[in-house]
Amino acid sequence: MVSAEWLKKAELFKALDESSLSVLLSASSEESFPEGGMIFKQGERANRLYVLIEGVVDLTVKTQERIDFMTSKIDGEGAVFGTASLMEPYHYNVTAICRKPTKVLTIEADHLKKRMDENPGMGMEIMKKLASLYFNRLNEMRSGVSNLLRMFGMKTP
Repeated sequence: MVSAEWLKKAELFKALDESSLSVLLSASSEESFPEGGMIFKQGERANRLYVLIEGVVDLTVKTQERIDFMTSKIDGEGAVFGTASLMEPYHYNVTAICRKPTKVLTIEADHLKKRMDENPGMGMEIMKKLASLYFNRLNEMRSGVSNLLRMFGMKTP
């Protein structure tokens, strides 16, 4: 079972105290998925936040052309995904597929959002980390697109 000490190492919860972490753990569970297993699908209602315990997860976007475009690879212990569960309109904007057997901590988003409302300081710390997480993933994706375009001899700004 995951401890508050372990959860504090997760990228989204580093600034939280042990009491807040214990409250979050009270609405969480551990889940395992096989290689190729789908954790959630783009467009589904986002009602859970996930923290990687072990394994690797690809986050992909299905474009209008029906091509799956990989946006991020989640492979570090404590990495958080399913963050659309904390932002309106509360629908996953990517699909999460396991690249190998994977274990995650699942946190009920309604419980987390309620705790954030009750404790605005905690909510602010989580949202600051969330903004940073999105910014970093956006930059990683931009870099990947630029590298892909260079492979085909196209100029990038």
